[in-house]
Amino acid sequence: MAPSDATSHLISIATVVGVYGIKGWVKVRINLEDPASLTSLSPKQLTDPRGKRVRSVDVAAVRSQGKGFIAKLAGVDDRNAAELLRGHSIEIPESSLPGLNDGEFYWRDLIGCRVELSGDEENLSLGCVDHLIETGANDVLVVRPTEDSIDDRERLIPWLEDDVIVAVDIESQRISVRWHPDD
Repeated sequence: MAPSDATSHLISIATVVGVYGIKGWVKVRINLEDPASLTSLSPKQLTDPRGKRVRSVDVAAVRSQGKGFIAKLAGVDDRNAAELLRGHSIEIPESSLPGLNDGEFYWRDLIGCRVELSGDEENLSLGCVDHLIETGANDVLVVRPTEDSIDDRERLIPWLEDDVIVAVDIESQRISVRWHPDD
């Protein structure tokens, strides 16, 4: 790992959630839009559930299996070795993420953004994005109330561009939505 990468913020790109078979394959929950990127992004490291860096890792292969994904990690050749990795994260330095085009952003950039009702002169606040949930149909913003929000309700707002999500301004940390405050 380059010195600049060592001090860079680490991003979890996958988590080992189980084992598959007897040849060292692991079940993984992938935090990437393209699961195949798990093999190409680097440098990667395994971090144990307590946050202690364990070692660098090479993902030799990834494939879909049922409703999820499995991965073959270099040097993990049997079920017992794979079982020891349950709960470990596969992480990369933030600087290793691919660059973005104008108007694009990562989901993580939405965390903490203020969510406001579109079209209101007063910019009524629904709260701030706490996290996102992936669903089969569309992703969902989980919006927690803040001191200046219109009430103290948590809201689940579907990520439906143009229908619900009107505008995203990452620089000013604001998301404008077309949403009824009672929903």
